[in-house]
Amino acid sequence: MSPPEWKEWGPPTRVRIERGPVRLFARAVKDRNPLYASEQAARAAGFEAVPCPPTFTFVMAHAGAWPDLQPEVRAEGAGAMADPAAGPGLYLHGEQEFVYHRHPVVGDELEGRTRISVPQWREGGRQRMELTWYQTRWCDLDGAPVVDELITSIYLPDGAPT
Repeated sequence: MSPPEWKEWGPPTRVRIERGPVRLFARAVKDRNPLYASEQAARAAGFEAVPCPPTFTFVMAHAGAWPDLQPEVRAEGAGAMADPAAGPGLYLHGEQEFVYHRHPVVGDELEGRTRISVPQWREGGRQRMELTWYQTRWCDLDGAPVVDELITSIYLPDGAPT
């Protein structure tokens, strides 16, 4: 398989990581570690604040991207990315990879940008499939990288295999 050919980076999205969504996410993934619920436990473990559970950054924009946090470039209509899942067929979540440059914690304000690859067609065992990669880089407001995400999406235009 050839490496992805990337389109341009999308507009920035800013999030503020809040304690409630972090704790709810930890509970949803059945992680009972007290680090995600207690500032005391987090400090005792060497964190400056409650850390985010692994993979939390994948969902954090749903609970922390408040309109008043967004950079001006986004408000001026820098253009949202098209929704590639707009047609018929079956869309599947493939692989997911996270590279942590530091641990995100409650209170962080992060800015993320996503870019999408040019789709690649592959022959599957039963039908053709389209692979698309989504890369998101989350940085602190000084521009230092915090987390990089790489998601693989699989599209089966003929629907579920029979």
